[in-house]
Amino acid sequence: MSQAALTAGLQDVFWRRGEALLFQHTNPWELDEALTAWGYDMGPCEAQDLLGLDRVLARGQDREVPILPRMVAEGRMGKQGGVGYYRYPGGGGAVVDPLIEDLILEEAWFARVTRSELSDAALVAEMHAALLAACRMLLAQGVTRAALAMALTKGLHLPQGRASELSDLA
Repeated sequence: MSQAALTAGLQDVFWRRGEALLFQHTNPWELDEALTAWGYDMGPCEAQDLLGLDRVLARGQDREVPILPRMVAEGRMGKQGGVGYYRYPGGGGAVVDPLIEDLILEEAWFARVTRSELSDAALVAEMHAALLAACRMLLAQGVTRAALAMALTKGLHLPQGRASELSDLA
């Protein structure tokens, strides 16, 4: 498996878990804040905005959660289009967009999802549980811890020390 494929696969696992947490428990800025407080350079929502939400969706159309497909259908393409999980006025930095929270709450309501809040620690634990399960599977397939650490650093914006810490847990 190439390093690029490894990185993209871990991103997809991480980002899809983030989408599920948005659907059931939180909003983009709270999820990103919890993960940056833990040590990530940026959260999953901002990272997806930078890549382009249309590109993220194109990597896998089959979604368990309807949030990202609806965002893209409504023209929320991420930073390149000026709006995604956040707004980017004048092409600048990320600004909280309360309309995305409304979109998430509406989709959850239509799906009859009963939302509940989670603490920052619980959000991080949920994200890491999904990531660690994927890392364990990859290790069993012969991927090295060094390759995992590199993918976590480059693809998930995790500082090197924290990436090694996570890959060692797997």
